[in-house]
Amino acid sequence: MLAISTWHPSSTVTHSVKCKLAGNKESLVIAKANTLEVYDLSATGLVLKCTFDIWGIVTSLLAAQRKGRTYQSLLLTTDHLNPQFYILDYDVTGSQPHLLVSYSLPLSVRAGREAEFFNGAVLHPNGKVVVCCAYSGTLKVIVLGGNDGEVQTEFDCRVPELNIHSMCFVPSTSKMILAILFEDYNARKHVIGRELKLDEQELLYEHSPVIAGGFVHDLAKSLIPVPGQRKSPGVLVVGGAYAHFIGSERVTAKRASRGPEVATALSADHSLAKSDLPLDQTGEIRFAAIDDSRFLISDSNGHLCLLNVTRNGPSNTVSAINTLDLGLVSPPSTITHISGPFVYIGSQSGDSQTICILPEAGSDGSHIKILENYTSIGPIVDAILVDPDNSGQNEMVMCSGYASSSSIRVIRSGAELRKSAALHGFPDVEDMFPLRLQLPAMHHSIALFTTSSHTTVLEINRSSFDEQDSKTFPGFIRTSRTLAACNIESHGRAVQVTTSSIVIVDMASSVEVDRWPPRGSPSQQIACAAVNPSQILIALKDGKLILFSTKLGALRIVSEKTVSHVEGLANEISAVSIEPTTIGNQLSSNIAAVGCWAKNTVTIYQLPALELPQKLANSFTVREEHVPLSLLLHTFGGSSIYLMIGLGNGSLVTYSVDPDLGLTNRRTMSLGVDRPVKLAACQYAASPNNPNPAGRGGPKEKVVLAAGTRASILWLDQRGKRLRGSTIAVRHSTALCSIDLSTSSGLGSMLVASKDGTMIIGRIGELNKLNYRTIPLGLDNPRQIAYHQQYDAFAVGCVRTEAGSITSFVKILDGKTFERTTSEPAVGNLESTSGRVLVLNGADAKTLNTVASIEVPGCVYALAGIHPGYLTAAVNTSVYVYKLHTPEGKEGFRLTKHAKWDRGYVMTSIASKGDMIAVGDALRSVDLLKLERDKLVSVAKNCNPLWPLGVEWTGKDYVITAEGDQNLSLFKRELSNLERAGGFHYGELVNKFIPGKLQSISNEYALIQPELLAVTSTGRISVISHIDEATSLLLTGLQRNLGYILKGPGDLEHSTYRTPITARGRGEFAGFIDGDFVERFLDLSGNQIEKAMNGRNEAERLTADVTLIRQIVEQIGALHQ
Repeated sequence: MLAISTWHPSSTVTHSVKCKLAGNKESLVIAKANTLEVYDLSATGLVLKCTFDIWGIVTSLLAAQRKGRTYQSLLLTTDHLNPQFYILDYDVTGSQPHLLVSYSLPLSVRAGREAEFFNGAVLHPNGKVVVCCAYSGTLKVIVLGGNDGEVQTEFDCRVPELNIHSMCFVPSTSKMILAILFEDYNARKHVIGRELKLDEQELLYEHSPVIAGGFVHDLAKSLIPVPGQRKSPGVLVVGGAYAHFIGSERVTAKRASRGPEVATALSADHSLAKSDLPLDQTGEIRFAAIDDSRFLISDSNGHLCLLNVTRNGPSNTVSAINTLDLGLVSPPSTITHISGPFVYIGSQSGDSQTICILPEAGSDGSHIKILENYTSIGPIVDAILVDPDNSGQNEMVMCSGYASSSSIRVIRSGAELRKSAALHGFPDVEDMFPLRLQLPAMHHSIALFTTSSHTTVLEINRSSFDEQDSKTFPGFIRTSRTLAACNIESHGRAVQVTTSSIVIVDMASSVEVDRWPPRGSPSQQIACAAVNPSQILIALKDGKLILFSTKLGALRIVSEKTVSHVEGLANEISAVSIEPTTIGNQLSSNIAAVGCWAKNTVTIYQLPALELPQKLANSFTVREEHVPLSLLLHTFGGSSIYLMIGLGNGSLVTYSVDPDLGLTNRRTMSLGVDRPVKLAACQYAASPNNPNPAGRGGPKEKVVLAAGTRASILWLDQRGKRLRGSTIAVRHSTALCSIDLSTSSGLGSMLVASKDGTMIIGRIGELNKLNYRTIPLGLDNPRQIAYHQQYDAFAVGCVRTEAGSITSFVKILDGKTFERTTSEPAVGNLESTSGRVLVLNGADAKTLNTVASIEVPGCVYALAGIHPGYLTAAVNTSVYVYKLHTPEGKEGFRLTKHAKWDRGYVMTSIASKGDMIAVGDALRSVDLLKLERDKLVSVAKNCNPLWPLGVEWTGKDYVITAEGDQNLSLFKRELSNLERAGGFHYGELVNKFIPGKLQSISNEYALIQPELLAVTSTGRISVISHIDEATSLLLTGLQRNLGYILKGPGDLEHSTYRTPITARGRGEFAGFIDGDFVERFLDLSGNQIEKAMNGRNEAERLTADVTLIRQIVEQIGALHQ
């Protein structure tokens, strides 16, 4: 069974509307595929107030103010195969504002053909009547109510126009006239007006004279309603770089009577005025009304212009249309005028924007000033996972966008680091210890930077670090490596532990107060040490532990212990920790963690006796796969105690410390392979204006820093009490610490990272932020991408459409800078009758050239490696295997056909595993092929017409497919058949499955393991994880029982929404766990948890412990966050 969880939500914007949802306060509501977001319009920009999940794809979003109400409601429709109409209201009475469904209506009919061009709804200017179009030949009319109810009536009416491209109500008329732009059976386009009679529940067949109907040009796309006086309203017909105003037949006839020239001009398109538009002739048109006569219009390439309708005469009829080219924005899918010169641009092909329209053009000729960009990675056409520094932390590199917003996007998760300064001249720093003048002081004044052989003392002045010599600060030891240091409880003193001694220094006078061993005594060899404000624990080279107390401002030995030998070997100690772990006592600890070289063990001892716990002593010792070199006991400010172990192989291991059960809940995180992990406790100051995603504003929060090949920060998620980790954008750091600088410096709490002789100073922003990098490609639309680790280079297949011509080529980009190093010209042509497969080689990325190629009889839809030296390709109706080799007696490489299978229709996707190949046929289903010497043999197939868009292996005998109906299917090989093992309605089109994972946290017990990533055209990235059999049964029961409690919009059942549905009927929802839905179990109240555990009857009761279920659900969440 597979679990599907969202790692990155849909980011493309489809619709937006400005409205007043609560009194007179204005809001902007935007729709992203299947989610609504409500923003307040403030002087500083958009402020997110709430989100609302829509179980379906949004096709229209409107705002209506109904009679007797002071606020507006949202009207929303969703797409096939289960179209719905919703009325949503904004509730501000609770602790958090939220949207709720006040009315829902299914729009589906038993027998109907889906509307091909226009699928959505339009609202009459009176805010009372909504017309929905979901099927050809049928319209759903909904009459909204006021205080007496949500809806007065709803009915279906027939419309003769089958292929509707656009429609709108004609404003400012006494009758309800619906203007319709449609295409007839000869592919000619017309505009007509029809009157809607509510009393008769009918759309009249006779054309209304309010609109002078007739033919329009073939590139017409949209109708824009234009208000006016009673005799002068009409519509703008926009598209094909033209705008035509069409009004009533009477006004048109009166204008034509002025002369033969006017009559000839009007007879062609029945328009009263027309104008050329500075837009692309093809593609979709988006518009927004500024007022009754000014409109913003844009094409699919983002060219924005202002259109002004001029009126003359006593009847105020339209006489001219004027346009002004404003400039370039992101290709819009929606445009909303906010106020004055401010406009919101929502995009499906690039970043959405808030812009300001300037009265005068700038030096570049543009009237547009971009105020803010909102990152969107959709549509994701192709994507790969790369690990550029071999650290174990993958990044996703994707082909994103289209039209003029094409780009390569790099995305990874991690904590945001805002760099403020850098200090140079500190080579080989292994650790850093900031100190205060007194323990309660607000900021640090001294810092000790230590290498393997000496220590540097620096004074912190505002934002500068000034080195101090032994005359200025004589108390600190500089000739040895510092193992630990901190301020102690009283007397304004600090302790420093080096490899040979311990000193206590008075911070005010900077002189030595006490020392161990005393001067003149034999020196000691200290292997490691840990300190807190009242205790010091050191480990000598012979395995002896000594605990000191500093409560009186001096050193006093409390206890000693020699760690026993293991199998005759000296058990030398590798790391210790005595971080305070008791609530209300941050000065001392009652437990210590001790790591040993022999057998790589870590043991918890009780303090001050340095003895094992009497209860379950063996449960407080664990054995790791590598030596523990750094330990840290930490509570993250809560009551639970965690043990963190930094291993020498670059792994970080965490345990929960339970007084009754010992060390439990083991989790691992890889921070690389070439550096050991070092741990440090610190306090993170979240910005009040930009709190982290978990909502923990607050002044400071206890976190843990981990340095290795990749730096990371760990924190406790207060929502679910889950330990979470994020990488920090600092690689190969040797040490990390946090320093509180003086508030007068304007910096405050900062992170300091040591890397390559430089101290990087910065502030951590959001703890679990998605970090984006964008490489714009302009009109070069990326379609495919591949990465070569040896060359550290990307190959990107691009298609460029410009001035009606299409060219294709391959760009070679540097793996770090993404600068273009070389390129290959077009491969193949626009026809599907011929193509080429090329192999590139060279000394480096800049010298790549074609070393082998072969002509293929069709379009190459997909490529995959199968064996070393072999390549498989999906070409039109066939699957080929090609062999790359060097012929005997010849130089250079050759690419030759090795095997062929041609039983398909349109082979568009391919995935290989060993000698097995899974092939998706876009017009049929899935086939499994096996390479047997020089033959491809079909070993299993599925005969159902699924129309798969993507295919990938999951497990040994399972294949997952993404289908055109937005479903996912899981198949299992049973002899010569591919039996359907599961079905899931995903709700979006998946463009590709990518083997691998993005996160570095892994589950030790392998209950849930991420296997694949799915990317979509809306920018959604999902994690697909494998679940073992026992856990699958438990989660299936939990998912079923949650469905009884948690409903979708309009009380839609979860099982109904996730059931696969096609034009041929419904399938079965099985084989998949909806991770996003199951995770809502963590937010349930006690009463709801009881209902989820009990189900509806005894057979549905979950017998597992609630704690176990919570832990499993938390593991699902940890895999994608």
